[in-house]
Amino acid sequence: MRLPLLLALAAFALAGCGRMETAVSSGNRDQVLHIGNKDEPSALDPHINTASSTSTILSALFEGLVTPASDGVTILPGDAESWEVSPGGLTLTFHLRRDARWSSGEPVTAEDYRQSFLRILDPRLGSELSGYIFAIRGAQAFVEGRSTDPGSVGIVAPDPRTLVLTLEHPAPYLFRVLGRAPFYPVHLRDLDASGGRSQRGGPWTLPGALVSNGPFTLAEWRPNAFISVRRNPGFWDAARVTLREIRFYPTDDEASEERSFRAGQLHVTYGLPKTKVPVYESEHPDELHVTKVLRTNFLTFNVARAPFADPRVRRAFSLSVDRERLVGAALGRLGTPARSLVRPGTGGYTPPEGFRFDPSAAAALLAAAGYPGGAGLPRVEMTLNGNTGVAVSVAEILREMWSKVLGVRVDVLPVEHKVYLEIERERQFQLLMEGYAYIPDARDLLEGIVTGDPNNDSGASNPAVDSALVASDRSPDEAGRWAAFDIMEAVNAREAYYAPVYYTNRGILVSPSVRGWRDNGLSIIDWREISLAR
Repeated sequence: MRLPLLLALAAFALAGCGRMETAVSSGNRDQVLHIGNKDEPSALDPHINTASSTSTILSALFEGLVTPASDGVTILPGDAESWEVSPGGLTLTFHLRRDARWSSGEPVTAEDYRQSFLRILDPRLGSELSGYIFAIRGAQAFVEGRSTDPGSVGIVAPDPRTLVLTLEHPAPYLFRVLGRAPFYPVHLRDLDASGGRSQRGGPWTLPGALVSNGPFTLAEWRPNAFISVRRNPGFWDAARVTLREIRFYPTDDEASEERSFRAGQLHVTYGLPKTKVPVYESEHPDELHVTKVLRTNFLTFNVARAPFADPRVRRAFSLSVDRERLVGAALGRLGTPARSLVRPGTGGYTPPEGFRFDPSAAAALLAAAGYPGGAGLPRVEMTLNGNTGVAVSVAEILREMWSKVLGVRVDVLPVEHKVYLEIERERQFQLLMEGYAYIPDARDLLEGIVTGDPNNDSGASNPAVDSALVASDRSPDEAGRWAAFDIMEAVNAREAYYAPVYYTNRGILVSPSVRGWRDNGLSIIDWREISLAR
């Protein structure tokens, strides 16, 4: 656990004129929520964020055209109080509410949204999630530099309260992405004054400078200690916001985080050690929350770097993984073995199971690639996001499996979150242990296999995959979309660009004093529903 966090929590425990008072008890009195949040954010710029932990903070600071409810399914009005979808689904018209305001007091306008979306599509920014809105006419051509005219993109603001999106094909998943990062508006006048719109992050994202439009504003950011956000009285729905403040703590040690919860220093944890699940099941079941979430944890092979340029080597590594044993040893109830990229049931879709454990086939493939028993295989290094107990435990089990089945040695390289994101973005890795949380539509995860997709970390390129994605977008019904997704899953299973290992079942601890908490498969929190009881 980070030392600054320990010091910060200790300060809360010693507060109160010499009287021992925990952060939870004082927070209950003052409506200050203390919550573990895993990673130290690299920046609070929603347009470049790919980390689910940072998305939690951003959801308190910003709001989109629509907003997801805390059931993880329902779409609610956000800055747009209403909208219409044209017959055929190719035109979406949003009507912004009159009382949508920036924290500076200025109105949020349709032009703010148009310019923000164009920033996300700006190739100079390099937003990894811009592919979410490639359904908008001209968006992909703009990102790829085939067009430099913003007017060629189907995003129009005919008046301050109307935003019109024109699509190239129906996109039933679009409403599920427009309510989350990166598709929040940003206060572009501040970017223009402090480095330009193509900068990634910057001084405009810091306390005292960040202008946002959500239920909270950024009050304080002590790196590696906590981020504090405070209630925004100018938010259009401020009357429903009960919390006065939220403090997000980077908590990269689950055991220390659990001890902090037990000591009354956290209302909510980000995670929970596997060994503690049965303890809380038996002794404090009201505090334990275990939920199946839409997150697949997988191995990403860099197809441009040896030895993983050879699909036989990639498949050999995948076939060597005994997913059932790994989950039982490292995760217990907190994981489910993954035999496809997409978790079965996502948006009603059930993918084919293309991944299995077959040590004999794995050894034969590695030998066929010229490395019998691992002899002559170039050094392999696996990069991890952080040094958490789960990540390290999974990595060590994978190392042992690869050593036993293939006779190869893999070095494990845990790096801090900011460094990991840079390594991922620049593809400066051989093998990456990666996790991706997605919306309830299989397209979200599968488009990461498509040639040139901003989120394609492996560098995969396969015409059959590219054609299948186009077919899914043009399909008039779910059956056609799912058939196209089957092709994408099958190609990935054959080529092993990405090897799924396990699906996440998120285990967290929630204090009984937290009211309005609702578990869901997207880990979404509607902050307006949360309050604290004494």
